[in-house]
Amino acid sequence: MTEPRTISLLPWQVTLAEFNQKVGEVGSDGACCAFVVDASIPPAARGGYASLVMAFSRADEPVCVLDDGAALVLVRDGGIASAHALAERVFVQMRRLALDLTLTAGVAPIGEDPSQTVTAARAAAASVPAGQVGTQA
Repeated sequence: MTEPRTISLLPWQVTLAEFNQKVGEVGSDGACCAFVVDASIPPAARGGYASLVMAFSRADEPVCVLDDGAALVLVRDGGIASAHALAERVFVQMRRLALDLTLTAGVAPIGEDPSQTVTAARAAAASVPAGQVGTQA
């Protein structure tokens, strides 16, 4: 049985299981970028944030939308620097919509355990104030 896709908007949206599988296929030159929506945003509105993250990501960057509205993006090449550039690209667009201060981003290098990579990216996002990008080395 596969996980349900609550927001099926773009072909590169994947389930968490598919995301973890893809993380495992990427070498050490990849990174995970997590976008975490502020708790003050109602859960029903968080899907819109994830949709924006997907829209601002490249087609070859798989995106996973978690139940809490966070979005994970797999950056296949360029490591932390490329993931940080992705996060900044998303924040530039979010600033235009005055939404940049309602989410944080975190980046982490691909490790041996895909779930640990996701956890590290989310922890990096939690370590910075709204509108900022945290990095887990």
